[in-house]
Amino acid sequence: MQLEDTLEADAANTVQIDQQLNNQRDSGKELIFTLFPDLQDSPSNEVLAQYDLCEIDYDSLKNYIEWLETDAFRMTAVQKKNSLRQARTILVVARHLEGLFPQKRKSSSFGRTYYHGTSVQTVNKTLRRAMLGNCWEYDIRSSVVSWKMGFAKQCYAESRSPLSFRKYFQSTLCFLEEKKDFMATLRYEVFNKTTNVAVDLQDKLLKQAMTALSFGARLITRGWKLKDGTWSRPSLVEIFKNKDECTRFMNNQSVMQFKAEQELVEDYIHRLYQKHDPSPLKLLLVRNTSGRLNKPKLFAYLYQHAETAVMDIVRNGSIACDRVILANIHDAIVVRRRIGADNKSLIELKMREATGNPYWELGATEFKRYEARASKATLKELAEHKARIAEETAHAASFYKNSHK
Repeated sequence: MQLEDTLEADAANTVQIDQQLNNQRDSGKELIFTLFPDLQDSPSNEVLAQYDLCEIDYDSLKNYIEWLETDAFRMTAVQKKNSLRQARTILVVARHLEGLFPQKRKSSSFGRTYYHGTSVQTVNKTLRRAMLGNCWEYDIRSSVVSWKMGFAKQCYAESRSPLSFRKYFQSTLCFLEEKKDFMATLRYEVFNKTTNVAVDLQDKLLKQAMTALSFGARLITRGWKLKDGTWSRPSLVEIFKNKDECTRFMNNQSVMQFKAEQELVEDYIHRLYQKHDPSPLKLLLVRNTSGRLNKPKLFAYLYQHAETAVMDIVRNGSIACDRVILANIHDAIVVRRRIGADNKSLIELKMREATGNPYWELGATEFKRYEARASKATLKELAEHKARIAEETAHAASFYKNSHK
């Protein structure tokens, strides 16, 4: 099951944007009107209402751009160019609009709200941190799995299984309730001592793989041929470049059980809607060109509408405790000040009571602004200077010792 993404590329030509960014005499107006043509000539309140304004930490973003230009050696040339374009675009616009960057909303029929072009949703996480500065992100932990587990009790009751509920959904509950231990054990069983994958990247790959399974990825290694004659590779093969590590992941007992449990609850959700609310199943956007129901699209539609509804509760709860929302990122919000444990618990309670789903939980992550840093050349020079001082100190100590014998 993969979510439908309706993101667009920048409406403006990137060559034109680059020219405007490189024009030192440009005040920023020309770039703004290129990116947001409907903001020209005193836009109406109706037009302005279509935009969310994002508060930009100007100095933090400048420091990030300096880092990109001098020290971002691990990025490819294309990655660096795209990140620089996005960062400089945001900086120029924010400088002209007193620290604000406008983002025009774009609603998706699947339930989410996106933005046109460059936005807090489309930039990489490091650039997002740089543009927002010191802030806190609150996201729904394992949101897709949590949503599906809201149907788990009914699914279990219908099954009439002799197993206990916790045994019936053992792997999924372990993933939700003891995720750190679940992922650590999985890392130990998938990657061995001969792996050339760094530990932090191992965690990233496993997270991507479990997310893919949550969205319906299949435990297969063989690709399939598309109608246009090209071949599509399974998502897990794309994630794990090493064949043995991919195989170990797919053959892992906890992974296989997790996948089986996900399919059980997905089948139940499908039957539930068939019986009680078949209207989503009849929508053209959840069907293939042949007219057949496309289950991944159906679950994308159902999940995204549920996600939007529960995030409205999070947004309203955050505003109620006097927090200004800096950014909306689908299953997450970003605020300047920490919400606090008591307020967080109250919002989670409202999420669970409103939906009847006891598995909703918010994760909290603090982000720090991008501070100015010395270049690698400066750091090298400083290290060499310290080495010279140490050498001279040792020489002086040796001279003093020998002269007093």
